Amino acid sequence: MSFESSSNSANSESPYSRLLKKSENEIVEVLTHYLKEKVEEEVFKHILIVTDVAKKIAEKLNLNEESRKLVLIGALLHDVGRCKSHGMDHAVIGAEMLRKDGFDERIAKIVERHIGAGLTAKEAKSFGLLEKDYIPKTVEEKIVALADNLVSNRKVLRKKEYLKAVKEKFSNQTDVLERHIKLLKEFEDVID
Repeated sequence: MSFESSSNSANSESPYSRLLKKSENEIVEVLTHYLKEKVEEEVFKHILIVTDVAKKIAEKLNLNEESRKLVLIGALLHDVGRCKSHGMDHAVIGAEMLRKDGFDERIAKIVERHIGAGLTAKEAKSFGLLEKDYIPKTVEEKIVALADNLVSNRKVLRKKEYLKAVKEKFSNQTDVLERHIKLLKEFEDVID
C-alpha cells in the first residue's frame, strides 16, 4: 500500500491545537463535549460506530501513535458539519468549522475528504462544491472514508454487503464504483 504522508500544524492558540498530545481517552472526552454541543443525538450515535470501525482498522494496520490519534479524531469529527447540513456539503462545512476552531489541517482534510470514496473536482462541482479534488490521500483519510462507508445507519456492513450495496448504488457510475472498490481493496485484509 502507498499512502501520502500527512503533516501540518494548527493554530497554536486554539484549545484544539494540542489535541494530538493528549491521550486517546482525553481526546474522546474533549471531542465528545465538542460534538454534543453541535450535532444531534442520531448523528452522534453514527459517529461513535464509525469511530469504532476506524479504530479497529487502524489497530490492525499497526499504525504509529500519531496516525492512530489522527484516525480517532478524524472519525469522531467526520460528520460535525451535519449540524449545518445533511447534504454532500456537510464535509466541506465541517472542515471549515474545524479550521475556524483551530484544529490541525490534517484533521480538517480527513473530514473534507470522507464523503464516499472521495469526489473528483468535476463531481464536486456537480454538487455545488468548490471545484477541487476531495479524494482521500493519506492512510488516515482513507480509513475514515472507508469506515464511514461501512456503516449504514447504525449497522456495520461486512465486505460482501458493502460491495453489493455500492454495486447497486453506482451501477451507472463506473468511475465512482471503481473508486469505492479500490478503497475497499486497499484495506480488505484488515476488515471482515
